[in-house]
Amino acid sequence: MATYVLIHGAWHGGWCWRDVARTLRAAGHTVFTPTLTGNGESRHLGGERITLETHTLDALGVFAAEELEEVILVGHSYGGMVITAAADRIASKIRRLVYLDAFVPAHGETLVDCIQRNLPPEVAAIYRHHFHQAREHGGLVPPIPGAMFGQTPATTAWMERQCNPQSLATFQYPALLTGAAAAIPRTYISADGWQPSPFQAQAAAIDGQPGWQLERLPGGHCLMMDMPAELSALLAALA
Repeated sequence: MATYVLIHGAWHGGWCWRDVARTLRAAGHTVFTPTLTGNGESRHLGGERITLETHTLDALGVFAAEELEEVILVGHSYGGMVITAAADRIASKIRRLVYLDAFVPAHGETLVDCIQRNLPPEVAAIYRHHFHQAREHGGLVPPIPGAMFGQTPATTAWMERQCNPQSLATFQYPALLTGAAAAIPRTYISADGWQPSPFQAQAAAIDGQPGWQLERLPGGHCLMMDMPAELSALLAALA
């Protein structure tokens, strides 16, 4: 049996892992699904001063409070920024990093940098324009509409009921890395059911690289909601 810590993406909360967590726990695994500050049930704590560092400390807090070792640490989308930064500080406690259609930042990169690196300029401009809406919303970025992500109508409806605005600073704060986590085995799970996606280029860049395993599922971006059974089986296989 394995221990999993599942980190959600931007605008989501621990709620998005409901079906995957239920399946993994039923199989005997230990699963934690923390909600990052300002999201989900803690959305009332949201504000413009929350950064990637805040969310990194949220993830590190789970490891400290639960005294975790040998963890499979999973990050979805923006959660790839969080798990990369966290793993750099607690590498010895992590058994494997799993990037679920997620950003894989280099040292000093922000999420905005990752988008610009992985998308054609005209598509990256659409994302930047969306982030600029924070100026009209107290420093908070409204959720990107779920219909953009190539998902089932049920997933889109669930997202739009539950997602909440998130601090622009979380997208603008750089991942500051020492390289301490470089030897941790890594898996990238690509959601191949939507375009234009900044994650197709990310998956292509790591395909065949030492230390990386690439997996693909034919669903939309939020695979934990779109294809929970298939994703659960893939994560369980990593144990």
